[in-house]
Amino acid sequence: MEKVISSAIASVPGTAAVDAKLAGLAGRAFPRVMAQMDPDTQMVAVDVDIAVYWPSPVTDVAAAVRTAIREAVRDFTGFRTTRVNVTVGGAVAGERTTALAVETRAPLPAQIPAIVPERVLKPITTAHGAPVRHIAAPREAPVRAVAAPEGPRVRGVATPSEVAVRTEGFGPSEQRYDELRPIVTAAPRPLRVIADPAPVNVRSVASPQEFALRRITTPRPVQPRHVDVPQAPALRSPHAEPLQLRPIEIRPSAQFTRRVDVPRPTPLRAITINQGGHYE
Repeated sequence: MEKVISSAIASVPGTAAVDAKLAGLAGRAFPRVMAQMDPDTQMVAVDVDIAVYWPSPVTDVAAAVRTAIREAVRDFTGFRTTRVNVTVGGAVAGERTTALAVETRAPLPAQIPAIVPERVLKPITTAHGAPVRHIAAPREAPVRAVAAPEGPRVRGVATPSEVAVRTEGFGPSEQRYDELRPIVTAAPRPLRVIADPAPVNVRSVASPQEFALRRITTPRPVQPRHVDVPQAPALRSPHAEPLQLRPIEIRPSAQFTRRVDVPRPTPLRAITINQGGHYE
Protein backbone atom coordinates (compact mmCIF):
# COMPACT_ATOMS: atom_id res chain seq x y z
CA MET A 1 0.00 0.00 0.00
CA GLU A 2 2.84 2.44 0.85
CA LYS A 3 4.55 1.71 -2.47
CA VAL A 4 1.33 2.43 -4.37
CA ILE A 5 0.86 5.72 -2.50
CA SER A 6 4.51 6.72 -3.08
CA SER A 7 4.15 6.02 -6.81
CA ALA A 8 1.00 8.17 -6.92
CA ILE A 9 2.84 11.05 -5.24
CA ALA A 10 5.74 10.81 -7.67
CA SER A 11 3.35 10.98 -10.65
CA VAL A 12 2.26 14.54 -9.71
CA PRO A 13 4.44 17.32 -11.22
CA GLY A 14 6.04 19.60 -8.63
CA THR A 15 6.64 16.97 -5.94
CA ALA A 16 10.22 16.30 -4.83
CA ALA A 17 11.81 13.17 -3.41
CA VAL A 18 14.26 14.01 -0.61
CA ASP A 19 16.63 11.45 0.89
CA ALA A 20 17.36 11.77 4.61
CA LYS A 21 21.09 11.11 4.08
CA LEU A 22 21.43 13.92 1.54
CA ALA A 23 19.33 16.35 3.62
CA GLY A 24 21.86 16.48 6.48
CA LEU A 25 21.65 15.71 10.16
CA ALA A 26 18.50 17.73 10.80
CA GLY A 27 16.88 16.86 7.49
CA ARG A 28 13.79 14.69 6.92
CA ALA A 29 13.01 12.29 4.11
CA PHE A 30 10.12 13.06 1.78
CA PRO A 31 7.60 11.73 0.96
CA ARG A 32 6.59 10.16 4.25
CA VAL A 33 3.60 7.81 4.06
CA MET A 34 1.47 6.34 6.85
CA ALA A 35 -1.50 4.13 5.92
CA GLN A 36 -3.95 2.54 8.34
CA MET A 37 -5.86 -0.32 6.68
CA ASP A 38 -8.87 -2.42 7.67
CA PRO A 39 -8.84 -5.60 5.53
CA ASP A 40 -12.34 -6.66 6.63
CA THR A 41 -14.09 -3.54 5.31
CA GLN A 42 -11.36 -2.70 2.72
CA MET A 43 -10.96 0.85 4.03
CA VAL A 44 -7.71 2.81 4.36
CA ALA A 45 -6.80 6.13 5.97
CA VAL A 46 -3.75 7.89 4.50
CA ASP A 47 -1.52 10.60 6.00
CA VAL A 48 1.40 11.83 3.85
CA ASP A 49 4.08 14.51 4.13
CA ILE A 50 5.46 15.76 0.82
CA ALA A 51 8.10 18.19 -0.41
CA VAL A 52 7.37 20.65 -3.24
CA TYR A 53 9.77 22.29 -5.69
CA TRP A 54 9.98 26.05 -5.18
CA PRO A 55 8.51 28.13 -6.77
CA SER A 56 5.39 26.01 -7.53
CA PRO A 57 1.66 26.32 -6.71
CA VAL A 58 1.70 24.51 -3.38
CA THR A 59 -2.11 24.36 -3.00
CA ASP A 60 -2.63 22.92 -6.48
CA VAL A 61 0.14 20.35 -5.99
CA ALA A 62 -1.34 19.19 -2.65
CA ALA A 63 -4.84 18.86 -4.16
CA ALA A 64 -3.48 16.88 -7.12
CA VAL A 65 -1.56 14.58 -4.75
CA ARG A 66 -4.75 13.88 -2.80
CA THR A 67 -6.64 13.02 -6.00
CA ALA A 68 -3.81 10.83 -7.31
CA ILE A 69 -3.65 8.86 -4.05
CA ARG A 70 -7.40 8.17 -4.10
CA GLU A 71 -7.32 7.03 -7.73
CA ALA A 72 -4.23 4.84 -7.29
CA VAL A 73 -5.51 3.13 -4.14
CA ARG A 74 -8.84 2.43 -5.84
CA ASP A 75 -7.34 1.15 -9.12
CA PHE A 76 -4.43 -0.90 -7.73
CA THR A 77 -5.79 -2.30 -4.44
CA GLY A 78 -9.58 -1.97 -4.56
CA PHE A 79 -9.63 -0.25 -1.15
CA ARG A 80 -11.65 2.89 -0.41
CA THR A 81 -10.05 5.87 1.28
CA THR A 82 -11.80 7.29 4.32
CA ARG A 83 -9.45 10.26 4.53
CA VAL A 84 -6.33 11.53 2.70
CA ASN A 85 -4.38 14.16 4.61
CA VAL A 86 -1.61 15.82 2.60
CA THR A 87 0.87 18.01 4.48
CA VAL A 88 3.55 20.04 2.66
CA GLY A 89 6.48 19.65 5.00
CA GLY A 90 9.30 21.09 2.92
CA ALA A 91 10.27 23.14 -0.12
CA VAL A 92 13.17 22.28 -2.41
CA ALA A 93 14.71 24.70 -4.85
CA GLY A 94 14.15 23.51 -8.37
CA GLU A 95 12.37 24.08 -11.65
CA ARG A 96 9.04 25.84 -11.33
CA THR A 97 5.91 23.86 -12.13
CA THR A 98 2.87 25.74 -13.44
CA ALA A 99 -0.71 25.15 -12.29
CA LEU A 100 -1.66 24.08 -15.85
CA ALA A 101 0.94 21.30 -15.76
CA VAL A 102 -0.47 20.10 -12.44
CA GLU A 103 -4.06 20.04 -13.75
CA THR A 104 -3.12 18.24 -16.99
CA ARG A 105 -1.04 15.58 -15.25
CA ALA A 106 -1.16 12.08 -16.66
CA PRO A 107 -2.78 9.53 -14.32
CA LEU A 108 -0.65 6.75 -12.95
CA PRO A 109 -0.73 3.92 -15.53
CA ALA A 110 -2.31 0.82 -14.09
CA GLN A 111 0.34 -1.60 -15.27
CA ILE A 112 1.46 -4.18 -12.76
CA PRO A 113 4.05 -6.72 -13.91
CA ALA A 114 2.81 -10.21 -13.37
CA ILE A 115 5.49 -12.24 -11.63
CA VAL A 116 4.94 -15.93 -12.18
CA PRO A 117 7.13 -18.23 -10.12
CA GLU A 118 9.12 -20.75 -12.07
CA ARG A 119 7.43 -24.08 -12.16
CA VAL A 120 9.55 -27.05 -11.22
CA LEU A 121 8.80 -29.95 -13.48
CA LYS A 122 8.58 -33.23 -11.70
CA PRO A 123 9.31 -36.48 -13.51
CA ILE A 124 6.33 -38.60 -14.32
CA THR A 125 6.76 -42.22 -13.37
CA THR A 126 4.66 -44.58 -15.40
CA ALA A 127 3.79 -48.01 -14.13
CA HIS A 128 4.36 -51.15 -16.14
CA GLY A 129 1.59 -51.99 -18.50
CA ALA A 130 -0.95 -54.40 -17.16
CA PRO A 131 -1.23 -57.66 -19.08
CA VAL A 132 -4.05 -57.68 -21.55
CA ARG A 133 -6.33 -60.61 -21.06
CA HIS A 134 -7.98 -62.29 -24.00
CA ILE A 135 -11.72 -62.10 -23.82
CA ALA A 136 -13.44 -65.03 -25.51
CA ALA A 137 -16.69 -64.01 -27.08
CA PRO A 138 -19.35 -66.71 -27.02
CA ARG A 139 -20.45 -68.19 -30.28
CA GLU A 140 -23.66 -67.13 -31.79
CA ALA A 141 -26.53 -69.44 -30.90
CA PRO A 142 -28.31 -70.98 -33.88
CA VAL A 143 -31.72 -69.57 -34.54
CA ARG A 144 -34.44 -72.15 -34.59
CA ALA A 145 -37.41 -71.82 -36.91
CA VAL A 146 -40.73 -71.49 -35.12
CA ALA A 147 -43.73 -72.88 -36.95
CA ALA A 148 -46.63 -70.51 -36.71
CA PRO A 149 -50.04 -72.16 -36.30
CA GLU A 150 -52.43 -71.90 -39.15
CA GLY A 151 -55.17 -69.37 -38.87
CA PRO A 152 -58.65 -70.63 -37.88
CA ARG A 153 -61.03 -71.28 -40.67
CA VAL A 154 -63.97 -68.95 -40.86
CA ARG A 155 -67.27 -70.66 -41.35
CA GLY A 156 -70.14 -68.90 -42.97
CA VAL A 157 -73.32 -68.48 -40.88
CA ALA A 158 -76.56 -68.70 -42.75
CA THR A 159 -79.51 -66.66 -41.55
CA PRO A 160 -82.51 -68.83 -40.57
CA SER A 161 -85.50 -68.77 -42.81
CA GLU A 162 -88.72 -67.18 -41.67
CA VAL A 163 -91.11 -69.41 -39.73
CA ALA A 164 -94.70 -69.44 -40.91
CA VAL A 165 -97.03 -68.18 -38.23
CA ARG A 166 -100.51 -69.54 -38.04
CA THR A 167 -103.25 -67.11 -37.32
CA GLU A 168 -106.24 -69.47 -37.60
CA GLY A 169 -107.34 -72.71 -36.01
CA PHE A 170 -106.82 -71.64 -32.38
CA GLY A 171 -110.55 -71.36 -31.40
CA PRO A 172 -111.96 -74.03 -28.98
CA SER A 173 -114.08 -76.68 -30.52
CA GLU A 174 -117.14 -78.39 -29.03
CA GLN A 175 -115.27 -81.60 -28.45
CA ARG A 176 -112.77 -80.03 -26.07
CA TYR A 177 -115.20 -78.87 -23.34
CA ASP A 178 -115.07 -82.25 -21.61
CA GLU A 179 -111.34 -82.07 -21.34
CA LEU A 180 -111.39 -78.95 -19.10
CA ARG A 181 -110.05 -79.48 -15.58
CA PRO A 182 -111.93 -78.25 -12.58
CA ILE A 183 -110.63 -75.09 -10.87
CA VAL A 184 -110.14 -75.31 -7.14
CA THR A 185 -110.31 -71.99 -5.27
CA ALA A 186 -108.71 -71.40 -1.89
CA ALA A 187 -110.77 -71.11 1.25
CA PRO A 188 -111.64 -67.53 2.16
CA ARG A 189 -109.65 -66.01 4.99
CA PRO A 190 -111.27 -63.95 7.71
CA LEU A 191 -110.64 -60.24 7.56
CA ARG A 192 -108.63 -58.70 10.39
CA VAL A 193 -109.74 -55.54 12.06
CA ILE A 194 -107.22 -52.75 11.68
CA ALA A 195 -107.42 -50.27 14.55
CA ASP A 196 -106.48 -46.75 13.64
CA PRO A 197 -104.38 -44.89 16.26
CA ALA A 198 -106.15 -42.22 18.22
CA PRO A 199 -105.55 -38.76 16.88
CA VAL A 200 -102.98 -36.70 18.75
CA ASN A 201 -104.37 -33.70 20.53
CA VAL A 202 -102.87 -30.53 19.16
CA ARG A 203 -101.67 -28.22 21.92
CA SER A 204 -102.11 -24.55 21.50
CA VAL A 205 -98.91 -22.57 21.76
CA ALA A 206 -99.21 -19.06 23.11
CA SER A 207 -97.19 -16.60 21.10
CA PRO A 208 -95.31 -13.95 23.09
CA GLN A 209 -96.79 -10.55 23.28
CA GLU A 210 -95.29 -7.85 21.18
CA PHE A 211 -92.97 -5.49 22.99
CA ALA A 212 -94.13 -1.95 23.10
CA LEU A 213 -91.56 0.40 21.62
CA ARG A 214 -90.36 3.14 23.95
CA ARG A 215 -89.41 6.50 22.73
CA ILE A 216 -85.91 7.52 23.71
CA THR A 217 -85.12 11.18 23.80
CA THR A 218 -81.55 11.92 22.87
CA PRO A 219 -79.96 14.95 24.57
CA ARG A 220 -79.26 17.94 22.49
CA PRO A 221 -75.67 18.43 21.44
CA VAL A 222 -73.76 20.75 23.68
CA GLN A 223 -72.79 23.89 21.91
CA PRO A 224 -69.18 24.84 22.55
CA ARG A 225 -68.75 28.11 24.29
CA HIS A 226 -66.16 30.60 23.25
CA VAL A 227 -63.62 31.10 25.99
CA ASP A 228 -61.60 34.28 25.96
CA VAL A 229 -58.07 33.65 27.02
CA PRO A 230 -56.71 36.63 28.91
CA GLN A 231 -53.67 38.15 27.40
CA ALA A 232 -50.48 37.44 29.18
CA PRO A 233 -49.24 40.54 30.97
CA ALA A 234 -46.00 41.93 29.76
CA LEU A 235 -43.11 41.01 31.94
CA ARG A 236 -41.67 43.90 33.77
CA SER A 237 -38.03 43.94 34.51
CA PRO A 238 -37.57 45.02 38.15
CA HIS A 239 -35.15 47.83 38.64
CA ALA A 240 -33.37 47.31 41.91
CA GLU A 241 -31.04 49.92 43.18
CA PRO A 242 -28.35 48.85 45.61
CA LEU A 243 -28.76 50.15 49.12
CA GLN A 244 -26.08 52.39 50.39
CA LEU A 245 -24.66 51.07 53.60
CA ARG A 246 -24.00 53.55 56.33
CA PRO A 247 -21.11 53.04 58.71
CA ILE A 248 -22.19 52.30 62.26
CA GLU A 249 -19.92 53.46 65.05
CA ILE A 250 -20.17 51.55 68.30
CA ARG A 251 -18.94 53.43 71.32
CA PRO A 252 -18.56 51.83 74.77
CA SER A 253 -20.96 53.23 77.33
CA ALA A 254 -20.15 53.62 81.00
CA GLN A 255 -23.72 52.75 82.00
CA PHE A 256 -23.44 49.11 81.01
CA THR A 257 -20.02 48.42 82.49
CA ARG A 258 -19.69 47.25 86.11
CA ARG A 259 -16.67 46.54 88.18
CA VAL A 260 -16.47 42.95 89.38
CA ASP A 261 -14.22 42.13 92.34
CA VAL A 262 -12.56 38.77 91.94
CA PRO A 263 -11.26 37.20 95.16
CA ARG A 264 -7.66 36.27 95.31
CA PRO A 265 -6.79 32.58 95.07
CA THR A 266 -6.54 30.77 98.42
CA PRO A 267 -3.56 28.48 98.97
CA LEU A 268 -4.33 24.74 99.27
CA ARG A 269 -4.50 23.22 102.71
CA ALA A 270 -3.73 19.69 103.81
CA ILE A 271 -6.77 17.49 104.64
CA THR A 272 -6.44 14.52 107.03
CA ILE A 273 -8.79 11.50 106.54
CA ASN A 274 -9.28 9.17 109.53
CA GLN A 275 -9.48 6.03 107.38
CA GLY A 276 -5.74 5.81 107.22
CA GLY A 277 -5.11 7.76 104.07
CA HIS A 278 -3.35 11.10 103.96
CA TYR A 279 -3.86 13.17 100.88
CA GLU A 280 -2.89 16.69 100.01
